[in-house]
Amino acid sequence: MTKASPKNIPDSETEHDIADVVDAADKRKGIQSVEVSGIIIAALCDFKFPVPLKDLADAVSMPAAKVHRYLASLVRIGLAWQDDQTGLYGLGPMALRMGVSAIERNDVVMRAGRLLRNLAIELRSSGHLAIWGERGPVLIRTEHGGPPIISTMGLGTVMPLLRSATGQAFLASMPRKAIEHVISAEQDILHWDDATVDRLIADTKQRGAAVIEGDIVPGLSAISAPVYNLDGAVACCVTLMNPNANYFQPGQPAFDVFTCAIADFTQSWGGTPRAESDQAWGAGITGR
Repeated sequence: MTKASPKNIPDSETEHDIADVVDAADKRKGIQSVEVSGIIIAALCDFKFPVPLKDLADAVSMPAAKVHRYLASLVRIGLAWQDDQTGLYGLGPMALRMGVSAIERNDVVMRAGRLLRNLAIELRSSGHLAIWGERGPVLIRTEHGGPPIISTMGLGTVMPLLRSATGQAFLASMPRKAIEHVISAEQDILHWDDATVDRLIADTKQRGAAVIEGDIVPGLSAISAPVYNLDGAVACCVTLMNPNANYFQPGQPAFDVFTCAIADFTQSWGGTPRAESDQAWGAGITGR
């Protein structure tokens, strides 16, 4: 893990931690204690798991006692969290709220959220929006247009890449090199060879959407497809789930409604897939 920069951070608590400081480069005033807190929060983001105080202090090159004082305040306002049993630290609920709010202010993601809601209501299904994170697809929004589906999937859940509709939509629409580390990790668990993964990608591309039957939740039918940014990169994936078996299979009315809505949204937004992905989804998704 790359260590956070300790530049201009005092080794002990002094009045400078709470006083305005002047940046020599641009002469703008700032509060150094806020900057120190930001470095600690950034380090918590870099760790993929709850971390001991000592490891966190080492990562930011600060004395553990100093980091502990900052963490006490960060925990109080919800930007950090400490496990009562282990004493390990992680990001708190306010950090999650900030992250989700920042994502939702991305215009295409905000509009995709409205699309998700409309589709969930029209098809009487539950659904979610996911973006790509460091470890795979991360859920950032959920909607219920029918009876709520009981599952353990909540905001912040990282979905499987190879065994979920959401994951397969990302798998078939993102550059292979960008997600190879996640593919390899799941291949090791599932004992899938490259030919199996390649076949899954080809089938998803030809179908025009990722469709899953009961792999994550028994009896659940799920469908997912990507939404693109103006630069052609995947912005997020829209996923719907329904408790009726085969509900989203190709040839079913719900499949056509979903894929046409995604195509119409892409056309109205102007987020055309990059050439590599355009071939992937063009055959299966057509506008009304």
